[in-house]
Amino acid sequence: MFSATLSQNQAFAFEEIQKYVGKTSNKVQLKVDDGEKGRFLQASCALKAGEVILSERPIFEGNTTGTRSQKVYCEAFLEKQLSPRNSSKGGGLEELPEFEECFHPRSPLIDCIAGVLLCKKRAKSEALEQDTREAAKIQLQKLCSLCRSTAQSEANHRECAEDLWGALRKDFQELTSLEELTYILQILSSNRFGYSEQSMELMFAGSMFEHSCLPNCFLGTWQTKDGEAGTQTYRALRDIKEGEALSIDYLNFPAGYCPAAARAKALQGWGFSCTCPRCVSLPEVERSFVCPACGEPQLCPSHPSSSEMGCLSCGKAPEADYVARCLDREAKLAQAHSRSPVADDDASQAEDEEESLLGFHHHLVFQALWQEAEQGLPEGEDLPAFQQILEALVESISSVCRRKEHPAMLDFYHMAALSTHEDLEVQKKYLAHEHCILQQFYPEEAARQDAEIMALVQGNGPMQATGITQKHALSEMD
Repeated sequence: MFSATLSQNQAFAFEEIQKYVGKTSNKVQLKVDDGEKGRFLQASCALKAGEVILSERPIFEGNTTGTRSQKVYCEAFLEKQLSPRNSSKGGGLEELPEFEECFHPRSPLIDCIAGVLLCKKRAKSEALEQDTREAAKIQLQKLCSLCRSTAQSEANHRECAEDLWGALRKDFQELTSLEELTYILQILSSNRFGYSEQSMELMFAGSMFEHSCLPNCFLGTWQTKDGEAGTQTYRALRDIKEGEALSIDYLNFPAGYCPAAARAKALQGWGFSCTCPRCVSLPEVERSFVCPACGEPQLCPSHPSSSEMGCLSCGKAPEADYVARCLDREAKLAQAHSRSPVADDDASQAEDEEESLLGFHHHLVFQALWQEAEQGLPEGEDLPAFQQILEALVESISSVCRRKEHPAMLDFYHMAALSTHEDLEVQKKYLAHEHCILQQFYPEEAARQDAEIMALVQGNGPMQATGITQKHALSEMD
């Protein structure tokens, strides 16, 4: 019977971790560096852009249904948080708190912790088959193997663990401890790359990718029709040489589109500082202003730690007073953004001139444009402005990624194509861009779409998708 407290002592030895990673994919191998780098994934063969590197199901997951939470937490906690005044008619919450660590039974994090405790209960239950108990034990050992540091957990982990302890049913309080809950929180906090407001998935091999703000891999899970729910797929973002370390962006877009200082702060939770070119030596495009000489939105610091600005378009440097105006406007907008104040019409009119100082590559403008795009297609006269927003987002992503195509552009090109249904030539241009990205990063889906279009042209009718299904139905493109 499994009775051990979850701790670093329950983690697999490095050789065992290597074995499990190898079972996930023969295209990667786990290496270890005795310095600060620690464990990392390495390409065991040459990889092409868009090639699937590995696919796996999560070890543990949580979502807003609260299914696991309802089996673990006490009635008082569940009744308080899931009472009618906090729920919609369908039993779902009208609105969850925005912050990740929300103490709520339908928070993905809290639901995921409940899943870990249920797994430990299965591992200890003598009423279950031996195979079931062993499978649960392996899950828990994989969890412990993801601990990135044996250092003492942060104070907020302990505080959250105390709150969780008080919310547990008595039998689960007997199953765990404050120290164990703190340990679980530490692991989840440092391995939650795919977190969203609706779900959280803790991967095993996927948690061992290095981070880079200019990664060579990405989480490229395509919508499937018959595929296993929860399976996550990682793909090559560019051609990768054999022996090259594999990296993903832990922050992703839009969160990762911010200045180096903000990214460094966000990455503190993983316990390291990023030293990729984007964080150290490349121009800080995310802080772009309008150049007074050429009018292009390409004026930015020459590198993240530089106080000097230059235009990437004309190469000229502005006067000191213009730089001061830009920085002052940036600071005011950043402060307003953090407070989310209600705009004052008179103040807005007075600041129109200063507003134009920020280029559309600037992270504050980018975030606002991204939110606009997330609202979906507008109607009528707003379509041309919406197309400009989409094109600005694509150009901004291209500028920071230093590449013409990126998977994050796919939805924007698709929306742009839908917004231009009355202009077939322009729509054709956007569809060509969309298909180019599909061919590069999702080649099997591009081939399937090409085959379906050919079948339609030949009068055979649409093909029946057997694997990957179309993300965007062809009927939507008409």
